[in-house]
Amino acid sequence: MTFGFVWKPRVAAFGANSAPFVYPSAGNPRVAVLVPGFWETRQVRCFSRLDDPELVRFEPEVLAGTSAQLRRIALSTSPARVRNAVVALTYEGEAGLTERDRDMFWDVFGVPAFEQYLTRRNRLIASECDAHAGLHVCGPPPRREGWRLDKSPCDCGDPSPRLVMAPDFVAPALLCAT
Repeated sequence: MTFGFVWKPRVAAFGANSAPFVYPSAGNPRVAVLVPGFWETRQVRCFSRLDDPELVRFEPEVLAGTSAQLRRIALSTSPARVRNAVVALTYEGEAGLTERDRDMFWDVFGVPAFEQYLTRRNRLIASECDAHAGLHVCGPPPRREGWRLDKSPCDCGDPSPRLVMAPDFVAPALLCAT
């Protein structure tokens, strides 16, 4: 009698509010998510702390968290190492990833930053692609202050409409006191 190994994805203990994590680029890297409420699989694991010994053993290639979490990690004395990307999770009603954030994440992590726009239940609304030319909408277009819907073709080849920042909009986080 032989026993076959059947792998089943681990579902984090967050019940019906769990959602799949969607990696914004090609490939299937190991992703450490610092926000609760995502399904766990072999490649996607949720962690509540960056110093979790399990996270070190997992050796993530991608780090996903809110912009604030990623900023704190980037500014820490020993930021996490990743090989592929950082993914900033932005929730409805929150300001998104800024150019300053992108520059800081590139300088610290040495990888590109992608933004994903999510519902409060971690359902993907829109996601940035490798072209970094807005957020591809994954359903009905949401309303987001300072953003407009662009239906022109994207350089990545995805024909879906994109949320792009309106050219005359200056995000509050980018304003400088004079």
